[in-house]
Order: sequence, then structure tokens, then C-alpha cells
Amino acid sequence: RYSNQTFNQAAALLVENGKRGITYLFRRGTHEEFGYTSLCTALAFYFILSCWTAGSAVASGLVIPMLYTGALYGRIIGLILVSIFGVQTNEYGAWIDPGLFAAIGAASFFSGVSRLTISLTVIMVS
Repeated sequence: RYSNQTFNQAAALLVENGKRGITYLFRRGTHEEFGYTSLCTALAFYFILSCWTAGSAVASGLVIPMLYTGALYGRIIGLILVSIFGVQTNEYGAWIDPGLFAAIGAASFFSGVSRLTISLTVIMVS
């Protein structure tokens, strides 16, 4: 899509810091920005390393990796729905957006792992 090859999907998800990666995933109207391969690779990488660091005795933050993992699988679900239903432009199909599903996935994964209520998680994510 870019003529000078400055944007790499996997590098944007794996090399950038977590906060910037989450903002990439939450961006609405960008259903062609990330493919299944880069999203699944980043999901496997972050999930395995988050499980490994959570079980170790090293003090490390898990809030950003939890949000990132949830945003990755939410974006994958959003891409699957876009591939099934297509890009909707009317007011009834505006909910089919991978960025919106990334936000919902991040909230659901964060509330599931940390055992917070979903309303408190939505307030914390937004």
C-alpha cells in the first residue's frame, strides 16, 4: 500500500512500545492495515511472554500486555467479521469495525484476567 515500504505490519506490532501498538489496534476505519499473519504472530508472542513473566519472580507490569493481547484477539475477530459481512457504510453496519472490536477485546481480556467488573474495566480502558 505504501510506495516506499516504510510500514511493516509485524514491526509495528512487535517492535513498537505497547502503548503505540494499542493505539494502532484501536484506530477505527483501518480494516486493511493489519493482516491475519501479523496479528496472530503478535498475539502468540505477547501471550506466551506475558504468561512467562507473570509466573516469574521478576517485578514487571502486566496491564499493557493484557490490554495488548485483548486488543489483538479483538482485532482478529473484527477482521473475521469484516471478511464475512464486508465493510458496511450505513448506520446499521457501523459497528463492524476491527478497531471497535479491539477495544471490546481489550476490555474483556483485562476484566477476565484481573477479575474486575466490566463497567470498571470500560472506564479504565477509555
